[in-house]
Amino acid sequence: MATQPVKGGEVLIATQRDGQSKVADALSKGARFQLYLALRLAGYYEFAKLGPAVPFIADDIMETFDHLRSEEVFRLFGEMASVGQVIYLTHHQHLCDIARAVIPSVAIHELG
Repeated sequence: MATQPVKGGEVLIATQRDGQSKVADALSKGARFQLYLALRLAGYYEFAKLGPAVPFIADDIMETFDHLRSEEVFRLFGEMASVGQVIYLTHHQHLCDIARAVIPSVAIHELG
């Protein structure tokens, strides 16, 4: 990943496995969501090094992820929960099932 200056700001550039690069806006919706989540997770870990961790809150960011990617994200959330609070909001039951399988101690609250 890198950024590139443009008029009035910067754009995010993603590097693909084959070495080619793409502007983040040119990626598929799922790939963009994964990229942005990776940046948020990296930022959270950097922030947590500096002092008390603030809660990490995410709202249905895995709606486009396949099962394996969702499992991996929940593993990371489980690790993050040892440092601070992780709150994930979703209305997708299958993601709750994955979270329970990956993090047996997860607390799931269903709102009526």
